[in-house]
Amino acid sequence: MIKSLEFCSPETALKLSNLEQNLFSMSWDTSIIKQKINDKSFKYWIYQNEDEIIGYLGIQFIHHDIEILGIGVLEEYRKKGVATKLMDELISYFEASKYEKIILEVRESNKSAQSLYKKYKFKHFGKRQKYYVTEDADIFIKEKVYAE
Repeated sequence: MIKSLEFCSPETALKLSNLEQNLFSMSWDTSIIKQKINDKSFKYWIYQNEDEIIGYLGIQFIHHDIEILGIGVLEEYRKKGVATKLMDELISYFEASKYEKIILEVRESNKSAQSLYKKYKFKHFGKRQKYYVTEDADIFIKEKVYAE
């Protein structure tokens, strides 16, 4: 089940930080996660299986843009539509919002993530050299399409 986090407790922030650490070997500090969700500069959707957070999608707001901070699903739950459902939530939110585009960076080697973004019509925008220290990052962008 997907839940939009409107409030972040210290326990939830710790679960999110641990999940990011598990998935990416790095994570936001729990105090930053808690503060930024509660002051509405970050927004997170979590996918839960009972009380366990098995996936998440986090964004931040930058002027007229949304930046994807991260999206991740525990390995044993991958290829079951969890990331797609999280992206559906983001796209619905984006389409109903005042924001003009979504931007993100993704490891050059992360072909499954790149495939997901292309499925949602994100366009390859550029490359950041050594963004992940040992690896380049591809930049993707999705701009809002207005009816004419």
